[in-house]
Amino acid sequence: MDCLEQMLNIEGRPPIYIIIDALDESPNDIGVISTRERVLELVTRLVDLRLTNVRLCATSRPEADIQAGLASLATHTVSLHDEGGQKEDIADYVRSVVYSDWKMRRWREDDKEMVVDTLSRRADGM
Repeated sequence: MDCLEQMLNIEGRPPIYIIIDALDESPNDIGVISTRERVLELVTRLVDLRLTNVRLCATSRPEADIQAGLASLATHTVSLHDEGGQKEDIADYVRSVVYSDWKMRRWREDDKEMVVDTLSRRADGM
């Protein structure tokens, strides 16, 4: 962290973008400091530096601990969870796989649509 802080503090740097994708996929072990907690602590430390040239973007499903950890730090938030467009994208992707896979192409039409419908509904944004 000290090394990162020194690098970020170099004067005259152009904007620096730090992207943390799928924070919810970091393990959240109970009883010990988890990887997820460490990442949330790192984000807090980065924000506390108040560096004007650093932009931080974190993506995650809406997990309670992550929302609580980031809520006071965020200047902008965007929630795509349960958005219609996201659900349509998932359904389109599943449909493309079902209709292009050489084994699945031989399935009955009703079975293909059942797979698309079931996987799309249960995807939970993934």
